[in-house]
Amino acid sequence: GASLPPSGCLAPCRRKEEPISAIASMQGLRDALRLPNPRVDSSRRRSLLAADHLASPPPNGGSTALIVVDAQRCWYSNAANARARTAFPALPQRLKALLEGARQEGIPVVHLRASYESSPHVSTMRRLNPSLNINPIVPDDPEPWARELEGEDVIYKSTFDGFFATPLESRLEELGVTRVLICGLVTSACVLGTALGAFYRGLDVLLVEDCCADRSIERHEATVGMYSDYCFQSILARDFLGASHEDLPPAAGACGSASKQVPEVLTVSRALSCGASVA
Repeated sequence: GASLPPSGCLAPCRRKEEPISAIASMQGLRDALRLPNPRVDSSRRRSLLAADHLASPPPNGGSTALIVVDAQRCWYSNAANARARTAFPALPQRLKALLEGARQEGIPVVHLRASYESSPHVSTMRRLNPSLNINPIVPDDPEPWARELEGEDVIYKSTFDGFFATPLESRLEELGVTRVLICGLVTSACVLGTALGAFYRGLDVLLVEDCCADRSIERHEATVGMYSDYCFQSILARDFLGASHEDLPPAAGACGSASKQVPEVLTVSRALSCGASVA
């Protein structure tokens, strides 16, 4: 009969590759694994694509909602490590402007709040990240610049995904929503988890990337670069708010591509609320 490969091989064995230890440093390994991000040098093209997307009506004759993820003081203003507010100092001004623009257009706003203290994943999260999550996670302590107004929905979630075991999906269905704008904290965790949850449910997802923040610019950009134009469309606040908000401060520090100003974007926010095309 046919000879079997040596024990431990599921296929004919090949010569051993060079060991990982041959890589000079962990930084070298990270550099080797990091994917190139074609978005960094194409801000104008991306801005025009975002304008086209915003100008198109939401799918299936639906409407648009803004989802604000975990804008709680424990993740930003009161975070013991101060990483998010150091990397993204302009988040309050930018997210406040986005909220005001959505409200002026009659776009419903849904606020998600992390309520984790009884969640089974918290003990593992704290074990893996002992320098993070030091402060108590307080669900009803929103940032003053992102506090809900009377009549706006507040939904409590127990995981990174705002759709998991919450009424978010049913509430959006009640509102006739087929497109969502997503912003908040933090990009690589709950913002991403909720954006993917929306994507899995067939919603048209627009991530307002300069109204999000993470514990570093690099983590934020890696997340957006990995999933934008794959599971969601990335836009900037200016794409939605228009030229009247050109004076908003850069989203991140001067070294981050999130801080780049994008020229000549169209103001098309009204199309979000009514589903009409923009002439």
